[in-house]
Amino acid sequence: MKIVQDGLRNRQALLISGLITLLFTSLFIFVIYEQRFAAASDGMNRLQTRMVDIFNDNELIADATGERYHQIKNAGMCGDTSLFVPRDNDGWGINADRNRTHSATGAMVAKHTGIEALCMFTAAEFIRDRVNTLNPGNYDAHRYIIAKDADYFYWFTPADSRKFHFSDSEMARDIRSFFYPPVDFYTRLLEKNVKTKALSSTNFYTDKITGDKAFSVVSYIYDLSGKEISDHIVAYLVYDHARPELQEALAKAFDNQIPQGLNVALVNVTNNESLCLTGDCQSMGGSIVKIVSEKYEFKYTISLGRFVTHDVQAGIAILLAPFFFIMISLGLKAWLNESDLKIYIDSLTGCFNRKILDIIKRRTLSHCAVILLDCNKFKAINDTWGHVAGDRALQVIANRMLSNTRTSNDMVIRTGGDEFVILLYRAKASDAIAVAERIASQVQGYAFWVGGNQVPLSVSWGIAEVNGALDAAIQLADNEMYKMKQAKG
Repeated sequence: MKIVQDGLRNRQALLISGLITLLFTSLFIFVIYEQRFAAASDGMNRLQTRMVDIFNDNELIADATGERYHQIKNAGMCGDTSLFVPRDNDGWGINADRNRTHSATGAMVAKHTGIEALCMFTAAEFIRDRVNTLNPGNYDAHRYIIAKDADYFYWFTPADSRKFHFSDSEMARDIRSFFYPPVDFYTRLLEKNVKTKALSSTNFYTDKITGDKAFSVVSYIYDLSGKEISDHIVAYLVYDHARPELQEALAKAFDNQIPQGLNVALVNVTNNESLCLTGDCQSMGGSIVKIVSEKYEFKYTISLGRFVTHDVQAGIAILLAPFFFIMISLGLKAWLNESDLKIYIDSLTGCFNRKILDIIKRRTLSHCAVILLDCNKFKAINDTWGHVAGDRALQVIANRMLSNTRTSNDMVIRTGGDEFVILLYRAKASDAIAVAERIASQVQGYAFWVGGNQVPLSVSWGIAEVNGALDAAIQLADNEMYKMKQAKG
């Protein structure tokens, strides 16, 4: 039997299914997003730890180099200045040929030959060798030493010296603009707060080696030659963090599986200048902060748009959403229609009850016809044979009406005790007469037995075309039915 609220129930099912699908898809994506964010936080914690470890290593190497420098200088073990060879018109060099360097030693470029530069080279070489021996394979590449007055530069990785020129080096021209003044040696040595000590890092600048944006971690090699507590230095120990090196460290922190949509920027909090490492760093709203030092911090977030469009699990959830939407809407529509049966269906006959008329009247009923049908002598059947027999009689009549109407278009409605209305869609009066006659004939020909007695069944009917209000058509059909009932006596 047709459910008359198919259109309404379809809209309701689509709306509710859409909301349910959106809710659960969003919830699923949110859970995945939170998992990715947790993984991002773990990776950023590893990167933060790596940055702090590099700074701590730099501090240890600076202290060790300073100690060795003074030992060598005091013992007169600095070596022979003949190690220096002219380097074009750019001073003197040790293993600093622009075309060829030897990886077995570091490289030094100095404005002039001198015992301080030679002692620092010898001390740095000792520390370089010891670091490589104790930590094979973990040597940090872009680390170098600059004299306090920029008279010499020493590189732990000799290839880094090839592009160096005193004439175009901003650090060589104005070294004090890059580095903070040092505190005294013991304050620096015993300070536990790495974030405070790392304030000595430089601002961002253009790195001469990589040609990219960079900043440098700075540690101090102190002058410990006097008897007093010293805040004087002989050199700076510098470790460069250029964008490529930071991006490589970021990738390693995530085992080369950076989450989709991750945006990471390194920010100088003193001037708000930033270095974008991955993603779109222009949209960092709601970002999380990982503090590296009092000068630098990482800001990171995961772009929801890029996450949704690139994450595999999120993509699967979106692809499956239409399937779930269809399944939910079909099941919900069926459930809503099933619920209607309890409201609009007469439990005795299986026909619609009179409540359905309120819905029918809201529809366009042009080109329709109605049949009003009534069981003859129904009260006598009830009085003589009982209500059970009367109910059976109504079921027989209803069954004949239902079997002679179109399930998908027509409607059989029980409007009273033994009164029925049949609404025929897209039908004329002639069609209604044919249906009514067929029903009446089948009811009259049915052998209805009660307690061994055959009880005759018959119906009276009237028809009318709907040319406006349904109530008016029903009234016309009722008049026609009354005439037929009167004629039968």
